[in-house]
Amino acid sequence: MSITFDSWAWIEYFKGEAKGKGPNYYIESQEQIYTPAVCLMEIKAKYIHEGKPYKERLTFIEERSSTINIDKEISLEAATIKASEGLPSLDALIYACAKKVKTKLLTGDHHFEGKTNVEFLG
Repeated sequence: MSITFDSWAWIEYFKGEAKGKGPNYYIESQEQIYTPAVCLMEIKAKYIHEGKPYKERLTFIEERSSTINIDKEISLEAATIKASEGLPSLDALIYACAKKVKTKLLTGDHHFEGKTNVEFLG
């Protein structure tokens, strides 16, 4: 089974906080993890803002997961998701990425609560 991590899942992992079958479970398994490229931007910006190191964390993410680049297909699917489900633009892009690789999205972001194919850690 594969899974797509959003920024929330990676940040929880780096905090060291395990919530049920959370990020640690997938990272320690042999399962394929995907990370939308926009999540790298969110994670780096958060750590810069907080004055925390980010390079090693981003390197770990890139080594442990496959990056999903945003292309025309994902962008157009995100537009449909944004319009029909009311997600903010970045969240719609992340959700479209998970949909493209046919995985669940691992998150605790309240915008995704109750959405289809989301493993919500709240």
